[in-house]
Amino acid sequence: MKNIIYLVFAACLILFAGCESTTVEKSEAPVKPSVQKPAKTEAELEYERATQDLDGEKISIETYEMDKKIILEKISELNIIMKDKNYKSWLNYIEKSSIDYWSMKTNLSAVSKQLPVKGLNLKTLEDYFNYVFIPSRMGRRIDEIRYLSSTSIKAVQIRNDDTIVFYNFKKIDDQWQVELPRL
Repeated sequence: MKNIIYLVFAACLILFAGCESTTVEKSEAPVKPSVQKPAKTEAELEYERATQDLDGEKISIETYEMDKKIILEKISELNIIMKDKNYKSWLNYIEKSSIDYWSMKTNLSAVSKQLPVKGLNLKTLEDYFNYVFIPSRMGRRIDEIRYLSSTSIKAVQIRNDDTIVFYNFKKIDDQWQVELPRL
């Protein structure tokens, strides 16, 4: 009987000694080398800012670059017109509904009350050009354009975290024209 017990004991020792741990370790997926996207260029960031307010409309980079070039050229031409106080040339850059709106005596009278120069009473669109348009834009730097839609752009200056709108442009008959702000 002792022999059987020794035999069973020996068999158990052999059995336990021959067994290795069967713990299954989780194998991790092979680690792929981290692929970092290159940082966006300033031009890419500017394009994103320019198109961020569009609701579902898409503007290609090429269209954006072309529109920006056209807008900046028009602003450059307007700077010369303002310097020369050339009212008749200025009218060619202004869209018709703005001309109609600012030719109305009631609108000119209302804006006269908001001018920093007290007692100045605007009577004509030419007065608006000389006393409102020129002083508020002359010598301003335009940094970027921002789309409101595919046919509406604002030209802005970035100062610290502020965005200052100096021009609104509206595309009419495939031409960008200045849209004057309304009261």
